Amino acid sequence: MCTKGTAVAELFSKVIASTKCFDQNLRKVKVVCCDNGRMVTEFQVGPEHLNQRGTLHGGFIAHLVDAVSTYALTSNEKVDTRGVSIDLSVSYMSAAKEGDNIEVEAVTKKTGKKIAFLEVEVRNKDKNQVLAIGRHTKYIGV
Repeated sequence: MCTKGTAVAELFSKVIASTKCFDQNLRKVKVVCCDNGRMVTEFQVGPEHLNQRGTLHGGFIAHLVDAVSTYALTSNEKVDTRGVSIDLSVSYMSAAKEGDNIEVEAVTKKTGKKIAFLEVEVRNKDKNQVLAIGRHTKYIGV
């Protein structure tokens, strides 16, 4: 039996593989698990993910927070929308470099009738080090 999380993970992979828009930057991101409001992904930092200093670009990290948390939200059995972002914040704690293996975990903390709250942790898998913490608030009353 296919769960909603499995369907969301397959959709993420299919959309990212074929898109010509900004999300094509997520092509190396692979879904590890997705179910019940939670999604875990991983990727290896490539040159396309770097800033001019040679570290993982902060804007790319914010993009990860936005995208991965949105798909985590849609894997929640009670939610039928991707919602609309109300607020997105990222606290940067450490840097990663090309070749580092990164894990991104997004969790739906709470869903109400109109608002959902999500948290994201971006980690360097090799060093077991938190790179960034993201918070994403979405309007889901559409």
